[in-house]
Amino acid sequence: MDRFFVKLSLQLGGNVAPDHLKLALSVLSTYPCAILFKRLKSSHVRHLFSILYTTFIMLSVLKLYDGFAHILAISTISYLLLKHCSHYRKIAWINFTIVMASMAVCHIGRQLKGFEGDTKLDYSGALMIVTIKLSSYGFNVLDGLPANQSKLSSHTLKMRIATYPTVLEYYGWVFFFAGFLAGPTCEYMDYVRFIESPENEHSSNRSAVKQLLKSLIFIALLLYLAPTFNYFEALKPAWRSHSFLYKIFFIQLSAFLTRCKYYFIWYLSEGACILSGFGFNGVDDSQHPQWNKLTNVHVWNCEFAQSYKQLSENWNIGANHWLRHYVYLRFDSPGSTGTTLKTYIVSSMWHGFHPGFYIFFMTASILQLIARQVRKTVRPFFLDKDQQPKQIKRVYDVCTYIASMGLLNMLVPCFDLLHVPLILQVWRQVYYCHYVLIILGGIVFYIGKPYLTRFQQGKRAAAKSQ
Repeated sequence: MDRFFVKLSLQLGGNVAPDHLKLALSVLSTYPCAILFKRLKSSHVRHLFSILYTTFIMLSVLKLYDGFAHILAISTISYLLLKHCSHYRKIAWINFTIVMASMAVCHIGRQLKGFEGDTKLDYSGALMIVTIKLSSYGFNVLDGLPANQSKLSSHTLKMRIATYPTVLEYYGWVFFFAGFLAGPTCEYMDYVRFIESPENEHSSNRSAVKQLLKSLIFIALLLYLAPTFNYFEALKPAWRSHSFLYKIFFIQLSAFLTRCKYYFIWYLSEGACILSGFGFNGVDDSQHPQWNKLTNVHVWNCEFAQSYKQLSENWNIGANHWLRHYVYLRFDSPGSTGTTLKTYIVSSMWHGFHPGFYIFFMTASILQLIARQVRKTVRPFFLDKDQQPKQIKRVYDVCTYIASMGLLNMLVPCFDLLHVPLILQVWRQVYYCHYVLIILGGIVFYIGKPYLTRFQQGKRAAAKSQ
């Protein structure tokens, strides 16, 4: 089977690595399986189908033997720990720590392999999905205990596990075939409700095809543009001869294409989930079915975000949901700076330990802090006394978009190149202009902030006196 993927890679001009083709075709193979899965009436057969199919893909197609053993082991540990020790008050956090430590072992092992670990297909992506599932599962079990019922929010009440799952139900959820390799992740109770519910009267075929077509658009962009516009090309000596403006354009376009890889795989896997019947989220005001329960990204809101808050809310939605409900809100003092910092640390550890991730997240957090202050101080100048936007606010919107996405795109080499010398090699060619802009912009803003604040206070006082 490996020869087939090597041959297919060569037929595509070597633009897509054989391992990446394996992953894409493995996810694509879930589409015909989803059609078959939908026809299965027994919930037990459905669970078993997911377990067997995912096992086949992991062992026979991807040949990730160590990854399969790792995921099976940590899933079993989590299941047994929560089944027999759920009466301990801190058991959810103990389970969380064990699951995150398991994720850390995978990341460290990958990092120790060097360049091969960075580029070769491994099981870290699937384990990241399982980590979200298992760490949230511990809190769901704890929330299901009678003693904790009075403390639950509307979300935790909906996701609590009152009856401990059987082995078949549990592994059917962990190894759910349509979302195992690349997501989207799902909570246990959502999965159980889907499996045990009667067949939905609304067809999911149209929505599934729509997501599939979206994914094909992004893979077409990758096949056509990514061989030329990628950060590894920027490491070659020939790239140095290009003009400064070309290099900036190159970095910006390469950042978009990096995101396209995620758009492609997320839409592809979401389409398979929808085709299987999973993802129904009620109907809208026009009684049209909504198949967006498992949506992991809103591309338009990501690519045209005017703030980092808007971008983060629409990117990797499943992971952000997990960080909010099972990290941020589970600490003793949600809303504090310490809790925010802990959440960022968990997010960074979940992504891995390459220094590029930490450069990205630290710089992005600084940008977000500055952006909040700018929005609070500058944005009111573009609103009238009734807080409605003035016509000139469009200028503000365009400027904030260019600043937000332009600076963020300059940080994306951190995610692709991962290692500090490689990242700095690219940034050196553009004179670290993004950091220069951040520093100068921050200095100018904080010098002018007191004057802007006083001016706003004067306007408000004048408006009140009228």
